[in-house]
Amino acid sequence: MRQHSLSLWLGGVLLAVPVFAANAAEFSLQQTLAAAEHYSAELSANRNQSNALSAMADSARELPDPKLKFGIENVPIEGNNSHRFTREGMTMQRIGIMQDYVSEEKRDRKAETILAQSASSAAKAEVIRAELLRTTAQAWLDLALSEKVLATAQKLVAETERQVAVQKATVASGSTPASSVVDIRMTLLDMQDKVTLAQRDVVLAQTRLLRLTGENIDSVSGNLPRYQRLPADPAVLEQGVSQHPEVIEAAREADVAKARSAQSAVAAKPNVGVEVYYAHRADDYDDMAGVMFTVDMPLFKSQRQDKDLAADMSRSMEANDQLAIANRERVALVRTLVAQYQAAQTLWLRQQDQILPLQRQRLSLIEAQYRSGQSTLSDLLNARRTLLDTELNAHNAEKTVAETWAAIRYLTPQENNPS
Repeated sequence: MRQHSLSLWLGGVLLAVPVFAANAAEFSLQQTLAAAEHYSAELSANRNQSNALSAMADSARELPDPKLKFGIENVPIEGNNSHRFTREGMTMQRIGIMQDYVSEEKRDRKAETILAQSASSAAKAEVIRAELLRTTAQAWLDLALSEKVLATAQKLVAETERQVAVQKATVASGSTPASSVVDIRMTLLDMQDKVTLAQRDVVLAQTRLLRLTGENIDSVSGNLPRYQRLPADPAVLEQGVSQHPEVIEAAREADVAKARSAQSAVAAKPNVGVEVYYAHRADDYDDMAGVMFTVDMPLFKSQRQDKDLAADMSRSMEANDQLAIANRERVALVRTLVAQYQAAQTLWLRQQDQILPLQRQRLSLIEAQYRSGQSTLSDLLNARRTLLDTELNAHNAEKTVAETWAAIRYLTPQENNPS
């Protein structure tokens, strides 16, 4: 029943994944990372945002568009000349052009703020890219190591299946009881459960890669990266915290807050508007022309612009505090990941170099004893089950090492050189 339910579950997973068998391919780690970058909609959206901000910075340095003003002034609404345009000397048809002049310093400060936002957006792109590379590398390594687990489980199952035929022959000859066939079949079913779980892990890794790259990657190619050792010395990793994209993004956010403070500092500088107009009056009256000026009057600066400046300065100090927090958090993260890697590496090497050889040696001894009649079939089956469990534990420990290595290796986005 357990094997049947696991098979049904795996069948559901397989049906949930689009089947593109004709397009299935093997990808190296470099190819997979490049495909993920090309496929990422989040990176594309961020690039478009940066381009938009750069364009806005260029326009921010320009003066506002001039305004065309036209209309009729001083039309009488009472008396004998009511609603007539030519009887009253003050009535005129007026047309003019008005231009607002914003100081160059204010325009520059606004452009600098937008450029700081653009730099912050670019820093965010590196955060997205680092996370994308990290997740993709972990998924690729998961697929590569899950394939190893599956091959190991299938090999042990095949060996046990051969034992079933031998055992049936011995039962037919009367040299062993019939219950031995049942025992070996139960052991085989338990091992097949492990194969089913290993197949599930392969399918899930392929699904993750499909989501990240848009490619139907059914297997991996090329050499695995050297995850058996840290990408760099722990001290070097900790010194590189300032280059982490999250820290750089926090620094760019601090630059944005500083630029906004600088923009608020000149907000009280008055804008000047200049209007040149021409006014046409009735035939019996002379036409007129004139120039008009408008100037902002920041009479209540302490209640308006100064308040905005104080708020922006507080935000600037907050951004600096956030930068300090980001530095501390990244240092703590590096130390945590290094500790996790070192522990996982120790467990993996112990499994691989000590426990697994002992289990293989134990199985060889029990097989020899079984052939000579000194061990029971139950002992042999138990030794094979234990060896399979140990193999799977070793592979799972290797997966943890590789996953933690990728988390450390891609703390900063780099060129697609996975070694």
